[in-house]
Parts: sequence; structure tokens; C-alpha cells
Amino acid sequence: MKRALINLVSVFVTACLIAGCAVTAPAAQPETVTSHIVITTSETTETPTTTEARGHFEFKPVVMSSIFREMMGEDMYKAYCNYVKAVQNGEDDFEVKDEHTYDWMIGQFPSQFHLLYADYTESNYAGAFKNGRATFQYKISKEELKTKEAEFEKLVTNILNENLRDDYSDFEKALALYLYFSKAYSYDYESYDKMNDDPFMHFSGYRFLTTGHGICSECSTAYSYLLLQSGVDATVAGGNGDNGEGHGWSYVTINGKNYHIDPTFVMGRENCLSYFMMTDEQRGNDGYKKDKNTIACHYKGDHNGSKYDASDDFFAPLWGGTLTSWDHKKKIIYYDDINGNPATFDYSSVG
Repeated sequence: MKRALINLVSVFVTACLIAGCAVTAPAAQPETVTSHIVITTSETTETPTTTEARGHFEFKPVVMSSIFREMMGEDMYKAYCNYVKAVQNGEDDFEVKDEHTYDWMIGQFPSQFHLLYADYTESNYAGAFKNGRATFQYKISKEELKTKEAEFEKLVTNILNENLRDDYSDFEKALALYLYFSKAYSYDYESYDKMNDDPFMHFSGYRFLTTGHGICSECSTAYSYLLLQSGVDATVAGGNGDNGEGHGWSYVTINGKNYHIDPTFVMGRENCLSYFMMTDEQRGNDGYKKDKNTIACHYKGDHNGSKYDASDDFFAPLWGGTLTSWDHKKKIIYYDDINGNPATFDYSSVG
């Protein structure tokens, strides 16, 4: 019953968080959209197509946000690693400290850090924990899961290798994936419209990546997950806007500093830079105030947005702008500013 209660609370809080995520992005932002992005690696303006320009990323079974790990503790992290290894080996149980650790781990970790396992495994609920081990069950056959696992790993690595280079900095990885989300994915208005009639509809980062569309909680989870797979520290964040509607986005740590990135608001607004590397103040201008936001986990009241600062405004010139091209070698972003005037942004100091 305890595990079932956590599930119900999880669904309820998630429903509250995403209830307003289809809200239109703030009208003050420009609507200019470019048709393509050019990433240059030399003096030319040609998009790299050589094998050397592609990334060589490999799938990581265990990825973890540093904020989430600190928040939830090492016992849960160890239990999560044991759970992942058990699923990989087709086992049905794993070592865990106690029932509390198991309940919170399996109710929180997979949905953010192993999107496939979150969809196709679940707790055995009452009686799952006994004598230092916990059981879980597979929603599909183990053979089918292995097939889906191979497909998912290929999907993830293809996205990374087609959009990132091996020599990209963490900032450039975040930018490249942000721009990719602006073009490759779309908002799932149909599911959003049905959500109020069916609050127990299934939403997940796995659904987002495999279908190409979703709502804010799915989009932010998928974006943060891909960043983690690429080696960038990222988690999810959320809050209720000034109008009371909920929304979710991503929260990244780059060069020791935190930033808000909203991959949902940029979908369908190709190359818009308004929601990239935002401060708490800029996020607040969209109606999501710091003291009302949550970071990483929406169920730990003592870890709300007020504990974490995103105050670096180095990227403020980009807000409201639209990217036109990006020179990786020179570390310069070419864009049209909020007034539509051509501008350049030198990011060499951050990589």
C-alpha cells in the first residue's frame, strides 16, 4: 500500500505540474523563425558532413543528476545502480538497504534516469522488500525488453552522434540539443486536451523520444536525459506560473553554474534563443518565480527552488534573439537580436 500511495501522489503532483504546460510562450518574445541552422567549423559556412564531424557517444546505462543524487542520498543511488544491473541481467530482485529506500528509489529514479526501464518495469508493491532485497516485475517479456532496449540505445546514441561532436563543450552540447529540440519535436496538444478527462494518462520521456511529440514534463525529462547521456549535468524543474498553471523545464549545471533551459517553449519556434541559459530572474519574467519552483524532485518540500541559484546573466544578450548560424571553431553565435538586428555573441570564455 505504501508503494501504491507513492504512485498516486506521484501522478497527482505530476498532473498538477503539467496542467498548464500547453500555455503559449510569453507574447513579448519575437516570432521570427529561421529555416535552418548552420554550424561552421572553419572559415566556410558549410554544415559539417564528414565522419570526423560526428560524435562517437556510447549509451550509458547509469546517468545521474548531481543535484538529484545529493538530494536523494547515496543509499538510493546504490539501490538504483543495483536495480539497473538486475534488469540488464534479466533478474527479478536486487539488493537495497530498506523498504523506504526501495519505495523512493523505484518511484523516482527510473522515470528520469532510465526512461525505458521506467516504462517497462514496476514495483511488486506490498511485500516487495524482504531481507535486504527487493523484487520488481516486467510489464513485457524479458526477451521483448531486450529488443526494445537495443532499439532505445540506438535511438539515443544516434541523436547524440548526429547532433554533437566529440570536441563540443558542455555549453555547446546544451545548445546543439536545444536547437535540435526546436526543430525535431512537436507539442502533443491532443494528449494535453484529453488530460483533464483522464488524469492517469501515461506520459514519459520514453514516449516523447520514441513518438516525436509530448508535453512539457516529457520534453524536459527527455532533454535533461540526453544531456546526461552526453556528459552534461542536468535535471528537471517545475513550477506554477502567475496564472496558477503548471509547467516543467530543464535545469542544467555548466562550469559550476546553474541555468534554466526550456525545451518545450522552443518547440515549433526554430532556433529561438529566448529560453536558453536563463537566470532565475528571466524564468521569473515568464511567471515562474524562484520561491515557487521545485528542482529535481517535486516531492521533497525542503528542496524547492530557493535552495539553488541560477544568477549568471552572461547569456542575457541572446534572450529574445533568433540564431542564424554558429561557428564552433571561433566560438561565436550569429543571431538576430530581439529588435531583429544582426548580432554576434562570443562564448569562448565558457567553452
